[in-house]
Amino acid sequence: MARSGASALPNNIAAELRAAGDRSKTVTREQKKNYAELLSRRLAQRFADALRSAFPDILPDSSGKGQESKARSSKGFKKLDVNYSTVELGLGLGVSIKTINFRDATTKRYTKNYTRADGELRAEASDYHERQPYAVMVAVIFLPLDACDDGGKNAPSSFGQAVQVFRFRTGRENPKDPAMLFERVFVGLYDADEKHFGEVTFFDVMSKPPRTGKPATMLSFPQLVQEIVETYDRRNSPRFEWEDAAPEKVTAPPVEEDEEED
Repeated sequence: MARSGASALPNNIAAELRAAGDRSKTVTREQKKNYAELLSRRLAQRFADALRSAFPDILPDSSGKGQESKARSSKGFKKLDVNYSTVELGLGLGVSIKTINFRDATTKRYTKNYTRADGELRAEASDYHERQPYAVMVAVIFLPLDACDDGGKNAPSSFGQAVQVFRFRTGRENPKDPAMLFERVFVGLYDADEKHFGEVTFFDVMSKPPRTGKPATMLSFPQLVQEIVETYDRRNSPRFEWEDAAPEKVTAPPVEEDEEED
C-alpha cells in the first residue's frame, strides 16, 4: 500500500506562479500560452515531488528530468504531466494538469476554454485507459480564486460552471467503467492577490459547489495528495472491512486440499 508524507507539504504555489511570469503583464495569446505551459510544468514538478514518497520512480524526477514523460496509450506513446509506471503495472498512476488563468476579454469570465480542456482530458483518459484499463488517472484544473466571484442571477460563477463541466469527466470506479472518464477530478483555486499570493485549495468536482462564491469546504494540498494515494490504493491494494476487526489488505484465503470422506 502506498504511503505519502503529505502532511508536511506547504499549501502554497507562489513559487510556481512566479516562475511562470508576471500574470498582470501577460496579454498576448502567445504570452498566455507560454505562461500556462510553464505553470503546468512547474505544478507537475510540485505534484511529483509530493507523491514521490509513495511512488519512488514517479516522473518528473527530483532533478526535473522526465517532464511530460511518455506512457503507452492505445494510440502509441503520449506525453503525461505526472507519470508513475513500472514494469509490472505499466502505467499505474497518471496526473493531468490543466491551468486556465485569464478571463475572456468579451465575457470577463474564465469559461471560454472549458470545452477545449474537457476535450483534451477526454482524449487522454480514453487513450490511456483503452490500453491500460487498471491505470488510475487524476485530473487537476487550476483556476484563479476570483473565478468564484463572477456569477450572477442567470449564470453560476466560472468556478461553479467548471464543476458542472468537469464532473462529466470523472467517476471511474472500476476498470470496466468507460475509458473516457478519470478516476478523480479536482479544481484547484489559487489566490493571485499579493496579500495571500499563491495560497491554494482544491475541490472535488463530485461534491456540491455553491452557485456563486467560494466553497465552504475545500481540500488542502496535503489532503489532495492523500486523496490521490488512497484512490491508487483502492485500485491496487483494496481493503477488506470486518464488522468486529480493523480493515485489512485484501488477500486470497488459503486454499485447503479436499479430503475424501470415509
